[in-house]
Amino acid sequence: MEASSDRFVRAVQRHWETQGSAALSARRISALADAPVSSIYHHFGSLEQLFGASQQASLARAKVWLADRLTQFAGLPRGFDAFPGFFAEIIDEWAYVQRGLAFAWRECQLLAESNPLFRPLSAEWDELWRGFWQEAGARFALGAGTPIAYRVFENESFLHMIRWRRLVDRAALDETARVLGTWLSRRPVPQTPWRDFARAEAMRAMPDLPQRDDTAARIVAAAADFISDAGVARLTHRAVADRAGLTLGMVSHKFATKSALLEAGFEGLYEANLNRLQGGPGSLSSPNRESVLAAIGGMILRGASVRGSDELFVAVARDPSLSQFGLQLRYLRGRTSMGTLQTLVGEERVITPTEAALFSSFTTSQIRCFAGAGTCLAEDSVRREIAALLDILR
Repeated sequence: MEASSDRFVRAVQRHWETQGSAALSARRISALADAPVSSIYHHFGSLEQLFGASQQASLARAKVWLADRLTQFAGLPRGFDAFPGFFAEIIDEWAYVQRGLAFAWRECQLLAESNPLFRPLSAEWDELWRGFWQEAGARFALGAGTPIAYRVFENESFLHMIRWRRLVDRAALDETARVLGTWLSRRPVPQTPWRDFARAEAMRAMPDLPQRDDTAARIVAAAADFISDAGVARLTHRAVADRAGLTLGMVSHKFATKSALLEAGFEGLYEANLNRLQGGPGSLSSPNRESVLAAIGGMILRGASVRGSDELFVAVARDPSLSQFGLQLRYLRGRTSMGTLQTLVGEERVITPTEAALFSSFTTSQIRCFAGAGTCLAEDSVRREIAALLDILR
């Protein structure tokens, strides 16, 4: 018979996939595990410690799974040509078959934003994946491209959790992997008809956002801003009222429930993401390559956390009622990165939309890792990774 402590851990892991930590209370976990609330504190001492134990259990399962993935191609001749297929398959199986573990990893990243208890656990996830890609990089002869492969994987595996059409998503992922492969092998970039189709559909089918009056629009913006700063768990009507400079009664009148307020916050985050995605080449586009490099490094190190976007991506990935946002979030990536990357590689060749999307994934992963670090070591790491990528691209 399964011990009650294990039932609590499994209940938390299942809930991370469907709703996340913000909706978890001791009473809710007790009901899911069919065990008394007092047992949580008997076994773990606190909800935080239960979440930590659940992360450790998820890490243990992920280690076993990754070790098995490496044994799956034992005996395959070392060399680069098999890499794109491997890269796409790892992402697809992680985001679909191991979906519970994928949500546990992203939940840990979000928890670590505001709670020091989870920062070592988030670092452990990072080291687990780095080690895996170091081993894979050696087997596929990626050389200096190994850290780049990990950076792109870290963000693309997140985006692949957002579902649109299964066939198109899988075919577009294969194309993404092939373009990454041409980067790392310094070969010509192939055509990407599936990604081009999905991108065109994303432009055509952008959902209409509700028309808001001035007061409601202030609340939407304040809710989005609060989620970016403090996360979903701390979102309350009073907190949004304070942020918007409105009365609690006014916010409660416009958005009566916590669920309605949360949807308003996600609406604001989506609109902000969409404005950024549609923004064209972006402010970093400049004829001066060195100034662009400095601007990218500064943006990554000083830039705001990607927490708001990550909260939105996780919510869209787990909640079918938000699926109308997924197509744009997934396939319009890179519009603001194209001019920047073009400046960095020069005019010798034209950057494609898929390359711009890959560069967006690369820099987004850097922001997730280094934003707010503010150390010379972090600055060196950022510049070294970007320099390695540009050396490959040129």
